[in-house]
Amino acid sequence: MISTMWRILTRQIDPNPAQDDAVLREACTQARYGSDIGPARKALAATRDDYDRRARYVRVLAESTARGLGSRVDRTTGRVDTTDAWTDRWASRAPADPDAQLVRARSLIARAWEVRGGDWASNVRREQWAEFHRLLDMARQVNDVAMRLAPDDPTPWAHRLTLMIDESAPLEDVEETWRELTKRDPRHHQGHVLRLTYHCRKWSGSHEAMFGFARSVAATAPTGSPLLVLPVRAAAEWALWEQDREPHGGTGDEIAERWRQDPVMQSDLDNALNRWFHQPAARHADWLDDANFLAYGLVRTGRDAEAVPVFASIGRYMTDVPWAWWGDERHDAVFLRARRRARRAA
Repeated sequence: MISTMWRILTRQIDPNPAQDDAVLREACTQARYGSDIGPARKALAATRDDYDRRARYVRVLAESTARGLGSRVDRTTGRVDTTDAWTDRWASRAPADPDAQLVRARSLIARAWEVRGGDWASNVRREQWAEFHRLLDMARQVNDVAMRLAPDDPTPWAHRLTLMIDESAPLEDVEETWRELTKRDPRHHQGHVLRLTYHCRKWSGSHEAMFGFARSVAATAPTGSPLLVLPVRAAAEWALWEQDREPHGGTGDEIAERWRQDPVMQSDLDNALNRWFHQPAARHADWLDDANFLAYGLVRTGRDAEAVPVFASIGRYMTDVPWAWWGDERHDAVFLRARRRARRAA
C-alpha cells in the first residue's frame, strides 16, 4: 500500500528544487554527482543581468550540498565538513570568482540550517546552536569576499540579509543592508521575501509590521510584478503562527473562516490573482513558488474554482512551503487534496 502511494505521488509531484528549469537541473546534477562544475559556472555567468534568476540559481545550486549531500559530519567533533562539498572545492580553486564565493556562502548557510533543523528555537540543543553559528560566521566571511569581488551585485546583500534574519539582527542594521540591496535592485524579489520574513512574528517583528511592509510594497508594485503576492505570503506566515503558537489561534477551519470574512485579505488575493497571475508578463525566476502561495491562499479561503488555473500552471512543481504549514499532514498530501478540491469546484 505504501509503495503504491509513493508511486502515485512521484508521478504527480516533482520535488526537485530546480523545478522546470532544465539548465539549472543539469547544472545541479553535474556538479553534485558528476563533479563537473562547468554547467554551473556557465549557468551562473548567464544570470549576471537577471538578478532574480541569479539569486535563485545561487540558492538552488548551494542547497545541493545540504540534506546529507556533501556535508559530512565529523563524529568526534560533531562539526560539519566545510572543505569537501563541490561548492567548497570550487571556491578554493577560484578565489577571485564572485560566483564561486556566492555559491559557497549560500551553501554554508544551507548546511547551518541542516544542523539547526526547522524546529522552533526553544527546541534546538546547545550543541546545535554552536555549530549553527560557526557555519554562519564562515558564511559571512565568504559572502564578504563575494561582495568585494562584485560590488554592484545585489545577491551578496540578499545573503547578508539572510544572515541578519538568522541571527535576529537589530532593525537599524537590517535597514542599512536593505538600502544597499535596493539601491542595486529596487524590486529584488528574494530580497523582498527576506525582508517580509524579518518582519514575521516568529523572527523579529509583529503581525502589524509584516502586513504593513507587504501591503505597502504591493500598493506601489506595477501590474505583472510578483511583489503583488507578498501580502498572500504574509497571510500564510500569520496562519502558521496562529496555528502553532497562539494559545487561542484556532483550528485550520477557523483560520480559513477569518480569511473569508476579511475584506482586506480578499482584496490581497484579488490583486495577486488579477494583477499578477492573469497578466501576460514573462515568468520571473521564483514564479512557481509564488504560484504555490497563491493557490494555497485561494483554497484556504474557499475560492477553490479560482485556484484551478493556478494549480494547472504549477503542474508537478509543488513547493514544501506553504503546504507544510497547513495542519499536521504531509505537505504533499495536503497539496494533492487541495488540488482535487479545486478541480471538483470547477
